Amino acid sequence: MFLSSAEAIGRLVPEGTGLLAVGGMHMHNNPMELVRELVRRRRGARRLLTSPSASLAADLLIGAGLVDEVATAYIGFEHLGLAPAYRRAAESGTVTVLELCEAAIVHGLYAGAGGLPFTALPAGLELSDVSSANPEHFHTITDPFTGVRVLVAAPLRPDVALIHALAADELGNVFFAGAHFTDRLMAMAAKTVIVQVERMANAGEIAAQPAESVLPGFLVTAVVVAPRGCLPTASHRAYGYDEPALRSYLKLARTEDGFAEYLQINGMVATGVTA
Repeated sequence: MFLSSAEAIGRLVPEGTGLLAVGGMHMHNNPMELVRELVRRRRGARRLLTSPSASLAADLLIGAGLVDEVATAYIGFEHLGLAPAYRRAAESGTVTVLELCEAAIVHGLYAGAGGLPFTALPAGLELSDVSSANPEHFHTITDPFTGVRVLVAAPLRPDVALIHALAADELGNVFFAGAHFTDRLMAMAAKTVIVQVERMANAGEIAAQPAESVLPGFLVTAVVVAPRGCLPTASHRAYGYDEPALRSYLKLARTEDGFAEYLQINGMVATGVTA
């Protein structure tokens, strides 16, 4: 099903979605066209799940007050600095932070995609204090084969996943270019999958891709063709991230008034449309 971003968000992301997953990693492959539509429509979610390293997409949703909780390992802008809206919301308690490590996100999505009740984590992670900070997602159990106590994490099964891929064919098959991070896993674990793409695929292009880079159409709920829709983040093999634009965001988002100004400048003031 091919839809505009407004149609996709309006039809497929209900208000109060339980678990919303947003793909991309660092300042790369963030599905910004879809995220901006969420902000315009004031379409919130109870809990936001990020990749192991999130940035602008997550910070916008948190700053706009559209999530109550965020399950994440990191939200920031790498060498450009911390995520201002996330930091402000976490420090003030306006958003609840559910600490996850990278392994819990990656293996949790594997478990969600595979229908597993939990996933055992690699040895050594029990030495960190992440599990004690988030007892909802972590438990220690006895390995029935060895009798050793092991740390396990809950499966992650998003209600909706928003991800970016390079191109789609007319059947809704999409393929990733460059790294696809945890995006393919998010899509496999989610109930509803909306994929933002740069363009339609050329004849035979999908068939020429490695299998692990393709997300088959039967897993995709809707495709949104949005050229340059990742900006100001990067789209692998299409364009790099716009550092001046990211710096401009970081400067404005230092304060709530500046964040509101950023939304106004970039056409993300609430439209009042709910469907």
